[in-house]
Amino acid sequence: MSQVDIAINVYGKPQQTAVTLLSLLENSGEHIGRIHITLERQQPFQADFEPLLKHLGDRVVLHVPRFWFGVRPQRSKWLTHFGAYRRSLRYQHAWETSKASHLFITHNDVLYESDIIGAMLQRINGHVAVGPVGQCWNCPASFAQRCSPERFMNYRPSHSEWQKLVQEHPGPRAAHYEQVVDPKRPWPLPECRINEWSMLVDLQRARPLTMPHGKAVPLGALYGLDIGTQWFHDVLNAGATVEHFDIAPFATHAWASGTGGGHAALSDRAVYDQEEAKAATWLQANARS
Repeated sequence: MSQVDIAINVYGKPQQTAVTLLSLLENSGEHIGRIHITLERQQPFQADFEPLLKHLGDRVVLHVPRFWFGVRPQRSKWLTHFGAYRRSLRYQHAWETSKASHLFITHNDVLYESDIIGAMLQRINGHVAVGPVGQCWNCPASFAQRCSPERFMNYRPSHSEWQKLVQEHPGPRAAHYEQVVDPKRPWPLPECRINEWSMLVDLQRARPLTMPHGKAVPLGALYGLDIGTQWFHDVLNAGATVEHFDIAPFATHAWASGTGGGHAALSDRAVYDQEEAKAATWLQANARS
């Protein structure tokens, strides 16, 4: 059994996807078994992944989901009882079918520059996952200097304390908090999650906690404030722990973007082409045959 499989969701950006996977293999290849690619049924701008799939060969496990969710919230009952629906989530097919002990989840716009998987394997012992804890840039607790990625496991305000924080330090999404915060279990706070652009999951710990085996909403379900926030909330309240890991020494997320994020390119063809051209240049200069 391989130690680590890769899970990557692909919606457009074939050149950046190639950079992500080839740079990851170059730096962490000794740890990697299979590469699980979820190729969404709909693709922007006629994205063509055949050259990359051919290059990677039989180490790829390709999954084309039956359902296309886009940014629509999912139905929690269907996630529990309808396998094809649940496995249409961006990482769930790999989550349920991988035979590795660990699953490394990555966005398809990350440039890897050193052995991030090896470093994460040294840090994950005892934890359900390791990765960059964040969205602090949106969080009232961070604005008030009460919490940080290094302190979130110990900062557990009551619901009334949280409400006071929101009033005193409202963030850009404050209007949505009352819809997603459970007054009986306000921790972890609604912005808090492991950012799944580069994270390592211990499947032997995570699977029993997560649907269809456990109660935690699957990672990748838009059920809560954002992707992954509900899974994070559920597994921590089930007694699991996670480890914050700063990826900056190992990788750069949205490295080809001029804005530091990947969403703008998916609705703007000029931005999309510019980022893809930058990735193509990197591949010409760095990719090995």
